[in-house]
Amino acid sequence: MKSKTLLAYAGLCILAIAGGLLAGYLTFHPRHPRPVTAAVLLHEAKPLPEFTLSDTAGQGFTRASLLGHWSLLYFGYTHCPDACPTTLSELDHMQGQLRSVPATDKPAVYFISVDPQRDDLALLRNYALYFNPAFIGATGSVESLKALTAPLGVDFSYDPADRKGDYGVNHSTFVVLVDPEAREVALFTPPLQPKRMAADYLAILKYYGENT
Repeated sequence: MKSKTLLAYAGLCILAIAGGLLAGYLTFHPRHPRPVTAAVLLHEAKPLPEFTLSDTAGQGFTRASLLGHWSLLYFGYTHCPDACPTTLSELDHMQGQLRSVPATDKPAVYFISVDPQRDDLALLRNYALYFNPAFIGATGSVESLKALTAPLGVDFSYDPADRKGDYGVNHSTFVVLVDPEAREVALFTPPLQPKRMAADYLAILKYYGENT
């Protein structure tokens, strides 16, 4: 009788261990394979830090603002001579590629200025709206900006001002994809191609939908 009890106990232990191993496997090995994309898909989604900025919609822009929907974050400045207008134009064209996608699946686009000295919210609003009426601008103090940019690996610095007070801003040019849980999941790096970006975005959207 005792041997039967021991065998039964051993069987239960084996099942428990097997269940634990299976759970661990599914945790670290998604049920569906990672999509092949031109975007840099992070191995694990990375939660964004807490931050506080202001946006052109007249609200505070915080981590909570990114919950519940997909988002694209691009960091630049309105006096940018090339990278910023080019990227925002490409993001607008990407949105055009997603015209038939349900509104709930379309990413919100945020243009975050790292030049708060010159880019007040009024200027930032007009600049963002020029490219797309749905684009939202945001900015804040340099200290507040770095609370968001540093963990994302986004760099920015300022060139010395000339005699007229003009200066350039050096900044990262990739676009950050954030999921509805306010986690960084992928990077779109230049040169950006709107059609490929849209396809990659939909592939990532599907991948996360299948593995959550």
